[in-house]
Amino acid sequence: MKILQNESEILRLVSEGNELAFREIFNHYSSRLYNYTFRITDDEELSEEIVMDAFLKVWCNRQGLGEIVHFGSYLYTLVRNRAFNAIKRRALEAVIIGKLSLNNSEYQDTTEETVIYKEYQHILGQAVNQLPPQQRIVFSMSRDEGMKYEEIANHLNLSKNTVKAHLKKALSTLRLVVSNYLVLNIYILFSNI
Repeated sequence: MKILQNESEILRLVSEGNELAFREIFNHYSSRLYNYTFRITDDEELSEEIVMDAFLKVWCNRQGLGEIVHFGSYLYTLVRNRAFNAIKRRALEAVIIGKLSLNNSEYQDTTEETVIYKEYQHILGQAVNQLPPQQRIVFSMSRDEGMKYEEIANHLNLSKNTVKAHLKKALSTLRLVVSNYLVLNIYILFSNI
């Protein structure tokens, strides 16, 4: 990692709230951090999000920058940990969503679990119906019809990036609904114990 010339002085300025100094730090490290994160996650959007979150943390905790001896190493450790946590979280979400989205004929557990499954399907269906029209269409074409970004883009006469953006927003909204639902059910489950 190439250290920025006068890095300690620039970090001192950042710690005092100097936005130009922060931009210089960001411009120096962001593309390298993105490439590093992308090698871990293999996901462009997630990598961008992780790098932005890391720099947001740096800015929010800027008063403590003077205590960091090797800033580059600090940044790499920060994005690496966030990348691994994101991968773990996505794997857990995939397992949970996979279990919840089994067909009723395959789902042969207790009556309570069947009720929770049906309730989940209802909540997810409502959330999908409340998405903005373009997001709902793109989500349906991707998930229900199994179409790829390019196919959806051609069908709807949109750019591939626009399709990706609509799907990203839709999935973000639906993830929030699903996680709120799961948190509520976990709370209910443990409050009954």
